[in-house]
Amino acid sequence: MTATPATFFPDTTGCPRAYRLLRAACEPPGPTPDPDLVGEDIRPLGEVLEYAIVAKMLCLFADWLDRCGHTVELARPMQQFLRGQRRLSTHRWRVHHREAVRVISVLAGRGVPAAAINGIAHASVLYHGDGSRQSSDVDILIPAEAAADAVNILTSCGYYATGRRPTALHRDFDDPVVPGLTLDLSTRLAHTSDPADIACVLARRTAAPRHVADLEPLPILTRDDGFLHTLARVAAQRRWPALADALRYSAHSTTATAAATVVPVPAQTGWQLLRSCWPHLPERPPLSETAGDRR
Repeated sequence: MTATPATFFPDTTGCPRAYRLLRAACEPPGPTPDPDLVGEDIRPLGEVLEYAIVAKMLCLFADWLDRCGHTVELARPMQQFLRGQRRLSTHRWRVHHREAVRVISVLAGRGVPAAAINGIAHASVLYHGDGSRQSSDVDILIPAEAAADAVNILTSCGYYATGRRPTALHRDFDDPVVPGLTLDLSTRLAHTSDPADIACVLARRTAAPRHVADLEPLPILTRDDGFLHTLARVAAQRRWPALADALRYSAHSTTATAAATVVPVPAQTGWQLLRSCWPHLPERPPLSETAGDRR
């Protein structure tokens, strides 16, 4: 059994079995550092499912069960439950995706640059829109100086304040599965809050891959900007989905980080935490050759 690293975090230190299985669920498709899990009888899953649900990893865990051939070993009601959760997650992603595109378009039309970040962005760029990456809300990056204007613009479009903070808004939907959406307007990234940096990041934004014909492309961060932000989130929040996101970013690189590339300290910390769980990863996070030009 894989030992639990002392530096590991998401509340499984006292349950090595849950750690081992959620760790495997974080890994992108391909060879696993723990190949014994593929042929091992991993039942019963009661305690592990509780950890997965609390960590918002249930659908990613269900995806891993499918990929490793474990789903067919489960009782039929369990199989139906997991398939149903994947379908619900996919439907939620489609609703959130459409609304995120609409919100960013509305803001752009009023002169406010914006890009989707975190779960809604990663669902497209890292998980192919397959419903395995869960998210409960939509996070949108905007310039700090435009925050008040953005709130006013979206309030006029049917959003209202949640009371959590001025830039957290909600809108109700006529959908029995997704009755509403909470929108978080963010003016900073996990690795930088410098307004000049945010302006450069937004100027570099790109369109997420289009996985469904009837969904418009979603404006997101570039691969390197999203990767650095995600690594810094690993360091700051220490949550399982951020680990999975960071692993997928590292698996979809085209080159190694040059020695001269400056990686922000929060992102360096996140990468070292990631390597404490997956020591086979390179010493430095793989970024593009132009990453050294990042502000």
